[in-house]
Formats: sequence, structure tokens, C-alpha cells
Amino acid sequence: MLSRKWWLVLSALVVAASATTIRRFNQDDDIIGEDDEAFDEYDEFDSNNVTSVGGRKGKILFPFVSIVRFANTECSTANSMNGTCLARRECNNLNGTITGTCATRRGRCCVVSRTCGTTTNVNNTYFSSPGYPAAYAGGPACSMIVNRCNANVCQLRIDFLDLVLAQPDGDGNCVTDSISVTGGNTIVPLLCGDLTGQTIFVDFNGNTAITIVVSATLATTFARRWNIRLVQLGCDCPGIAPNGCLQYYTGITGTINSFNYGTAANTVLSASLVTGTRQIVNLNYGICIRMEAGYCAIQYSQVAGDAFSFTLTGDVEGADNTVLGTQLGAVNGANCLTDFVVIPNPTVAATALAAGTDRFCGLGFVPVQSAAKPFVLYVVTNANEGATAATPPDIANRGFSLAYTQIAC
Repeated sequence: MLSRKWWLVLSALVVAASATTIRRFNQDDDIIGEDDEAFDEYDEFDSNNVTSVGGRKGKILFPFVSIVRFANTECSTANSMNGTCLARRECNNLNGTITGTCATRRGRCCVVSRTCGTTTNVNNTYFSSPGYPAAYAGGPACSMIVNRCNANVCQLRIDFLDLVLAQPDGDGNCVTDSISVTGGNTIVPLLCGDLTGQTIFVDFNGNTAITIVVSATLATTFARRWNIRLVQLGCDCPGIAPNGCLQYYTGITGTINSFNYGTAANTVLSASLVTGTRQIVNLNYGICIRMEAGYCAIQYSQVAGDAFSFTLTGDVEGADNTVLGTQLGAVNGANCLTDFVVIPNPTVAATALAAGTDRFCGLGFVPVQSAAKPFVLYVVTNANEGATAATPPDIANRGFSLAYTQIAC
């Protein structure tokens, strides 16, 4: 009988202590609500899961405390930034910003932002220029090192949400500003200029980190800035880009722009002392479009209402409106020796006849279709946009902006 009384007393003390612990957690709550803070202290996380959606598991720790387990999935915030679902304590340890709740209020949507000279292994990290969105004057090279979240990650998607650097020189070389991406298993060309809205996909090379370096010349006054989102994609993620695709588009329709495409001319003169190009030299990469269900072919055409939307070679300033952006300005085949796009096995959209070539350049583009699979086009530019012994200089070229439309089977 005595031992039973002691057991009842001991049980009452344990219950009281547990209730006191929960109340203490609630008193410290300054984020969401009274009940959520207690869970923060006991959260466990599946750090090996970066692609699964939602879900949580719980078990009861005598007498009242629940241990909650949930995946570190992507979460959305009110300011349109994407975060990762983490515990409050873990987000604070990462110097992240809590923007809301996730996992049925058991986790915190944590946005992680970094700037120069930092390292991350957190999915959905934002890499921004110092003082962003204010203009950055330039200075020493600004780098970000990206390590994989875990062994199940195969690819890094780099979203240039807002990236404006100085234009290339008049011959297309990135000499004033540049952004480089190294360490991955994908060759990424040196880029510069206005890259806002562009996205590239870089394969991880095992556990080797991917390094992003932005070089901005302090001696050149320019309102440069950048905000880049770094998304780690699991090996089985539906959004992963196929091999050989530096860029990857989805959807039945869309617009594909060359790097640094814009309707305004480059104000820097080329070595030939003519208006320079916006095209970047030494490009050789593939752009892939996912074939949607029920669609068997694809059509490419110039963007409507933009006379500069296919100006790869030639003299833009010397072409009048009857040539620029029209069939008369189109060049193809063996005449495309320096800068061109390659579209496999094309047919002319208006006639359904074989185009007879897969190379296209010049100052205009005739709409073509292709049933070759996968849907892909290739971009090639040479090392010199200026005059050579064999070719006149390219003057005021913008690059290309092509609209695509998939064709139902």
C-alpha cells in the first residue's frame, strides 16, 4: 500500500513538471501562437528530403509532449519569395527570416538570404548584391559557394530574378562586369548585361560545390544589382533539366530570349568603331522545351511587334523597315558562319516543306516547325562580334527573342 502511494505521488510530480514545461514554452512565444512554440522545442526534421511534399508524423512523449516530424519542403511567403519549412530555432541558426508557418503550423517558412563571401547548403537561398535593391557600385569579386543539401540532389536551378550588370564591350566580351558559375558538371559561359528573368540549370558534380562569382568593376559607374534564387533539385524531381540543356522551358507556349537580349542598342562602340552588339561571345549551349502531353511538334517564330527580335548577324542600323525583322532579312544555311541558332529537322511553317538547313541567322526569321524530339534549339556565337578578314562587322545586333508554340498530335 505504501509503495502504491509513493507511485501516485511520483506520477503527480511528473505531470506537474511536464505541464510547467509546456507553460514555460508558451510564455516565451513571440512568433505565431501559444500552442506552436512548444512544438518548436521538440521538432525533428527529415534533412534528407528536399523534394517530397508535406506530411508529418507524431508520437506522444509521456504525458503531454508531442514530437513532430515533417519534411523540409518549399514554402511560399507573402512577399513572393520562396522559403524552406524549418523549425524556428533552425531558421534562427541560419540567420534566416521567418515569414509565416508551414506543415500545418508546426514549422516556420524560413527565407535565407546571403551576399558576398558566404556559403550555403539550404534550398531556396537568395544571393543578393550588397545593399540590394539599392545600386551596387562595384568592388572585389563577390562570391557564393553552394553545397548540396544532401546526396539526393542532382541539379542547381539558378533563377536570375533581377540581374543587371554592365553591358559587354562593343565586340561582345564581358570585360567590365561578369557572372561566372563553376564547379558543376555543366559548362556555363561567362555572362553579363541584363539577365533578368533568365534561368540556367547546372548539374552538381558529386559533392563538389558550385561557385558563383560576380565581378563588378569599381572604376566603372553603373547601377548594377542582382537577386538570384538558388533552388536545389532532387534527382527524381519532375522539373530537372535533361542532360545538355543549359536552359529548360515548360508549357505549351512561351518566349525564349538570348542572354542579354534587349531592344535598346549597346552604347559601347566595337573595335571597328561602330555601334556595338548586345550578343555575348563564345556561346555554345542548348535550350530545351519539355514536350507536353498530347503535343508532337513545335513552331518557332519572331516575337510579334519587335523588329529586333532576330538580329544575330549583319548591320541593324543599315537595314530599313522593309528588311529588318522580315523574310528579306533572314539568312540560313551555309551563309551562317559566325553567330546562329540550330533547329533540328525544320520545315517552313507556311508551306510544310523542308527548310533544307538547320542553321538560321541574319536580321529576320521565317517561322519554322520541327517534330524532332526532344524539342531543343542550340545557340552558337563566335569569339569576335567585330569585323574579321572574311566578314564585315556586326552592327547593333540584339540577339533573339523567339516565341514557341507546341503543336497538338
